[in-house]
Amino acid sequence: MPSAEPVAARFAACLHARHPGLRPVLRSLSSPEIEAALDTLAIDLALGYSGRPEVRARKLMIWPQYEEHCFVLQQGGAPDAPFTFAPPISWAEAAALPLALLTPEMHFRALVDGAFADAGARPQAAMETNSVLALLMAVQRSPLAAVLPGALVSVARAQPGLQARPLVAPALRTPIAWLTAATGRPTLALQAALALAQQPDWQALVAVHSGALGTATA
Repeated sequence: MPSAEPVAARFAACLHARHPGLRPVLRSLSSPEIEAALDTLAIDLALGYSGRPEVRARKLMIWPQYEEHCFVLQQGGAPDAPFTFAPPISWAEAAALPLALLTPEMHFRALVDGAFADAGARPQAAMETNSVLALLMAVQRSPLAAVLPGALVSVARAQPGLQARPLVAPALRTPIAWLTAATGRPTLALQAALALAQQPDWQALVAVHSGALGTATA
């Protein structure tokens, strides 16, 4: 899924480093595409939203990884100023910002819309895209503010001039997991990937680059 691409990319790199004979292939798929591809064994492993009803209905196997948090990412001052974390912002307050959002068919957008609705807010998107890269680029030199998960904000920490604010009231927490088809004995490659997914050093790396990103209030 696009909102977890940075985590998936790190995982693929770590897997190849541990098993140089393996050649991971990364694909960016929507949640419905992921579930269908796992169902038909078109892919072996996917990082996805484990709480989706479709995951349970298809009886996919779940390997929990992290709990995602949401942030507002926007300009934070001088263009060359270091990236910073700013105080939390409520969903109701964020609704008044000129927002760059994922398009409505994306599952992350559905989660975001649900949080705004729970806060009694109806934001008007200033920009919509199905590309997470476009969201990151949009906020760098414009007044737009993007609602992003921690995994994407982690990538933005390398960019000067930006700030991220944890979104609160309500606190949106979304479980993310590796998903596999409930078949017989997995291939050796899949066994290696699942073993890595449960390693403490990998889980520690995931914790640094996803979720609350070390913000005490997120």
